[in-house]
Amino acid sequence: MADYLIDDDGVLKNKLGITDPNDFKEAEQEIVTNKTAEILNEAQQTFDLDYLLHIHRVLFEDIYDFAGNIRTVDIAKPDASTPFCYVQFLEAESRRVFDKLANRSYLINLDIKDFIKEIVILAVQLNALHPFREGNGRVIRLFLIMLTNYAGYLLDYSQVSADELINADKRAFESDDKLLLLVYGKAVTR
Repeated sequence: MADYLIDDDGVLKNKLGITDPNDFKEAEQEIVTNKTAEILNEAQQTFDLDYLLHIHRVLFEDIYDFAGNIRTVDIAKPDASTPFCYVQFLEAESRRVFDKLANRSYLINLDIKDFIKEIVILAVQLNALHPFREGNGRVIRLFLIMLTNYAGYLLDYSQVSADELINADKRAFESDDKLLLLVYGKAVTR
């Protein structure tokens, strides 16, 4: 089992040599913001686990040695009663999720109502996988933005507040996706 933490302050081992949580958060945010622009300028036509790993690698390669790799430890949110996908099932579950997405032709040619339903299902499944030790939300959101663009829609998370999205994601993880449907209904346009 990999030891990802520097100490009890919750700062992950990083290439930047930063140990202060606030300094680390600030540096990480700046790097990830700049790297996000690189991803947004890519043309992508296959939306699979390799692409999700690619996004993680690009966003975090200057920060973490584990960038672009699936986590090696089980994780859960501190306030969650249910953990994310157990490590031993990540490969099989990822294959199932991405095979289904490919079989649905990456959600192209769907009307907006059906597209929103499908993107919510995918968002919930990817959140449940939580394949990375850190950065899952940012990677998943960027993956969904690129997929939405490929399908002919626009996914604009600025149309909803961060708290609204987090609360809806949490509720959907607990099997109630009504709020997440509303969030994506606001954020997805033609």
